[in-house]
Amino acid sequence: MVPGGTVAVSTAGRNAVITSLLICCGFVFCFIPISIIRIISLCSESVLYGKWYYGIAAILMFTNSIINPFIYSAKYREFQNALRRLPSKIKAYSQHSSAQTIPLTPL
Repeated sequence: MVPGGTVAVSTAGRNAVITSLLICCGFVFCFIPISIIRIISLCSESVLYGKWYYGIAAILMFTNSIINPFIYSAKYREFQNALRRLPSKIKAYSQHSSAQTIPLTPL
């Protein structure tokens, strides 16, 4: 057994747990308002809520998919490196695809 191996595993495990907790907290925060609206509307048809509240709840729900990459990029160095390389890969792909015509095939 490697003397420092246990520390590396526990650090990686701790990072995974923290990342999972951040993602779960983001999910709960973003989906609580829309869940409250749905529960209230299921329990009572006479309760009316403002359109502004529903709009904010819907925006928060969609925001959940936006915050996950930021959480990953804050916690994982490999994700940060991949994001740095992404613009050059997009540029190389666009130059390659503009030089060649790619036949479209039906699915």
